[in-house]
Amino acid sequence: MIRRKLIGSQLIIDQTRNHSFNLDTVLLAKFLKIPKKMETILDVGTGNGGLLLYASELTYAKLIGVEIQEERYNLAVHNMKINGLEDRSEIILGDYLESEFKNLDCVISNPPFFKTENSDQLSETKSDQLARHEISLSLEGLVKTASKHLKYGGYFYMIHRANRFAEIVQILNQYHLTLKRVKFVHPYIDKPANHVLIQCIKQGKESLILDSPLIIYKNKHEFSDTFIQFVGEAI
Repeated sequence: MIRRKLIGSQLIIDQTRNHSFNLDTVLLAKFLKIPKKMETILDVGTGNGGLLLYASELTYAKLIGVEIQEERYNLAVHNMKINGLEDRSEIILGDYLESEFKNLDCVISNPPFFKTENSDQLSETKSDQLARHEISLSLEGLVKTASKHLKYGGYFYMIHRANRFAEIVQILNQYHLTLKRVKFVHPYIDKPANHVLIQCIKQGKESLILDSPLIIYKNKHEFSDTFIQFVGEAI
C-alpha cells in the first residue's frame, strides 16, 4: 500500500501500485464547481475514491461512490475512513447501470475512455480493462443513467477523450443534458487536445462557456505554469 497526499489538497489517499488514481482524476476534480446548496454527489466508477475526496473539500453534500470492482471498492471505503468522511459518504459495490437513485444534485465521472472494438488498446489485466474500456459502462449507458438519476437542473461532470467530443455532444443532447462549460486539455501547446472536461445541466438553458485551453507541459517532464496554477500546487 502506498500513502500520498492528494495533489493540490491536504487530504491523503492509500492506493496500490495497480489501483492508483491518475492525472485525469486531478483534472476533473479541479474543474468541478459545486454550488453550496447541493445535498448529494455521486461518483460513477469511483475507483479508490480519489475524486470523491476532492469533492469533499468543495461541499458538505453526501458523497456517494459506485464501484463495480471489489478491490477498488474496498480501497474507496478505506480512504473515506482515514480522512474522517465515513459519516457523510456511502460507497456502493455494484453495477451503476443497475443502480436506482432519484433526484440527485450532481453526478461526476472519470469513465472508461476506449471502445471495446479498439482491441489494440486493451489493457493487460481484467481490472484495468474494466477501468479503461467500455466493457461494463459505455458512454451512452453512463449518460442515459445519469440523466435518469439527476433532478431537473442537476449537474453532470465528466472527463473524456477529446477525439470523441462530437459523439459526446450528440449523446448528451439525446438524454437532455445541456452542455454548459467545456475545457480542452492539450499535452503541449502545439499538440491537439487529448482530453476534454465537460459540465452539463439537466434540461438547462442553451448557453455555453468555452474555457481557455489547458496546456499540461511546457517542456518534456516540465509542467506549464498554467497547469500548476490550475491544480493549485507545484508538482
